[in-house]
Amino acid sequence: MSWWTELSAELGRETQPVNTVVRLIILERGIRGGLLLLLSIALLTDSQQILGLVRQWASALDVEAAPELTRRQGFFRQILFNVLSWVGALGGRTVVMIAIGLMAFSLLELTEAVGLARRRRWAEYLTVIAGCLGIPFEVFEVIRRQTVLRISFLVINVAIVLYLAWAKHLFGLRGGRRTETLSA
Repeated sequence: MSWWTELSAELGRETQPVNTVVRLIILERGIRGGLLLLLSIALLTDSQQILGLVRQWASALDVEAAPELTRRQGFFRQILFNVLSWVGALGGRTVVMIAIGLMAFSLLELTEAVGLARRRRWAEYLTVIAGCLGIPFEVFEVIRRQTVLRISFLVINVAIVLYLAWAKHLFGLRGGRRTETLSA
């Protein structure tokens, strides 16, 4: 049997039934992919109008910032103001490029979710490879500035990659495909 035939058989086969952890991965990828797809469509449909709206929100938040706000409300308001100010300062062409990148990433996330839900082996490999490609960027962001959100994304991504690679015997781990059904 040639390597191409073996590869096609490996990637095309159905995997073991979906367990709770894989269901959570499917849910996470599906929600994130869906939200990012909606955001990218909104940015692509009328980026100039959205930029104007974002600029209005940012200026309204800046004007409404008052000392009588509680510390927590002020903190989240400041985060929202910073994000909206940054997005509002971007040019229309930059927003379109960001929207195209977001759409590509969201389609990758949704492809992973659908493939995992259909128990496809290629989706397990795709999820691990895409997750591994994102880890260096997440590590860079955590090193640059540590926040609970950034650290959470990094830990979740590493956990997903390790779980799928180990539990699903990907890339020859734990004996590869030959031992997958024995340990299930």
